[in-house]
Amino acid sequence: MEWTQRCEVAPWPARSQAGLVALPGGELVLLGGLVGPRSDVWRSKDNGTTWERAVEVAPWPARCGHGVATLAGGAMLLLAGSGGAGRKYADVWRSVDVGATWHRLTQVAPWAPRSGHNVVVLPGGVVLLMAGSGPSDELLNDVWRSPDGGTSWEQLCEAAPWPARAFGRATHLWQGGSSAVLVLGGLAIGDCLLDDVWRSDDGGVNWDLLVDGAPWKGRRGHALVALPALGKVGESDEALVLLGGLSATGTVADAWHSLDGGLTWRLLIKEAEWAARLEHSIAVLSDGSAVMTGGQASGKGGYLGDVWHGTLGEAPPKPPPPKPTQAQPRPPMPASSGGYPAPQPQPPVAPQPQPPGAPSFGPSEAEAAAEAARRQPSPPPLPPVAPPPQQKGEVVTGTLPPFKGGKPLVAPPKQESGARSSREAEPAPVGNPAWPKYEAMQAADLRKGVLELQKGLADITKRLDSVGTENQLLREENSLLKEAIDDKIEGMQ
Repeated sequence: MEWTQRCEVAPWPARSQAGLVALPGGELVLLGGLVGPRSDVWRSKDNGTTWERAVEVAPWPARCGHGVATLAGGAMLLLAGSGGAGRKYADVWRSVDVGATWHRLTQVAPWAPRSGHNVVVLPGGVVLLMAGSGPSDELLNDVWRSPDGGTSWEQLCEAAPWPARAFGRATHLWQGGSSAVLVLGGLAIGDCLLDDVWRSDDGGVNWDLLVDGAPWKGRRGHALVALPALGKVGESDEALVLLGGLSATGTVADAWHSLDGGLTWRLLIKEAEWAARLEHSIAVLSDGSAVMTGGQASGKGGYLGDVWHGTLGEAPPKPPPPKPTQAQPRPPMPASSGGYPAPQPQPPVAPQPQPPGAPSFGPSEAEAAAEAARRQPSPPPLPPVAPPPQQKGEVVTGTLPPFKGGKPLVAPPKQESGARSSREAEPAPVGNPAWPKYEAMQAADLRKGVLELQKGLADITKRLDSVGTENQLLREENSLLKEAIDDKIEGMQ
């Protein structure tokens, strides 16, 4: 699977557990999420490259972990979710104008309030809602159906055969000319991370266990989509793609692929270009590609605000750049690593003879000598100057190490007590002047640097989580040891 970063830092605040839908007209709509929770609505018309805010505060209460869906004709549904202070909702909202205005279909649906649930749209516009975390954080495995786009509901399963779960994933799949609904992974009772695959061929009434122990790690907060097989739009069969999530060892950035409806799986990517994450949002575009946004680096935070575009299969080869002709302008000079244009070698030009007494328009001898000196290679940098020995009572402050490729910093000479410097009133420079400014960096280098920072943040967050877990275990061991010592002392007395 090929990924391209569309947006390094989106204009919307970084978030997870948001809703993302793709509309038939090509728009992407992002709804709510953490941190907050939020009730804003953002839109993109270029597959996530640029965004505009459609609504700052929507009429529905701020929430995260909600369900979203797209109906025929472009109508959007928003269902349930979690508000502040642990409040759960059981409402249904609809928008028919790309999220600009909203109409409440149901304030209190017959199903229990919940978050972290699944919403799937079947052929014909039937909407399924299942699983999730209930009002008291109890895990659910019920299945509900709406035949009229979210207005009325009927219960299909009070307790499905699959274990109750939250923050798992479900999707509709076309396979062999038939329609199916799949449920994969999630968080079960006892903080168990599931690696199972369940399938229903009758719209959610009956379920069969396909896999109990998939090759991918048990996880929650992953992404799951059904894309056209082999990346060909219009094919009847679809392929399943599972991306990222939180496993027992932390967040992952892998991608798994199934061509037989979830029965067997193949690892596509072990470490994707995007940082490991969970609770990210994903939507399938009309051309069969997918857009993934946001998420968080660990179960405790590290919220992300990037946007990625993925296609199943190899990306088409890029056309070669056009060759310059006499009628075309010269291409811009390439930039060096510091962001400045690198000099290009020029062919030698033979001097033209000048008649005696003719005025000279070329460079003088002094200017020619200066130009020749300028074209000579720069001398190697001087070795760093050792700082003077520290005197008693003198305060010495250190400097940050120079950026790779920069010149060593040399402290200015100390002024005599009686002399005043012309720069004495100027403020001291902030930071390390040897570091390059981001405005002068090339776009590719800047993107690479931002991605490395995101991956570094994810790694730091994982380590902090590991340290927190070890501290908790040490506290428990100390408590047990103290109780044993107290019991021993009591027995001796």
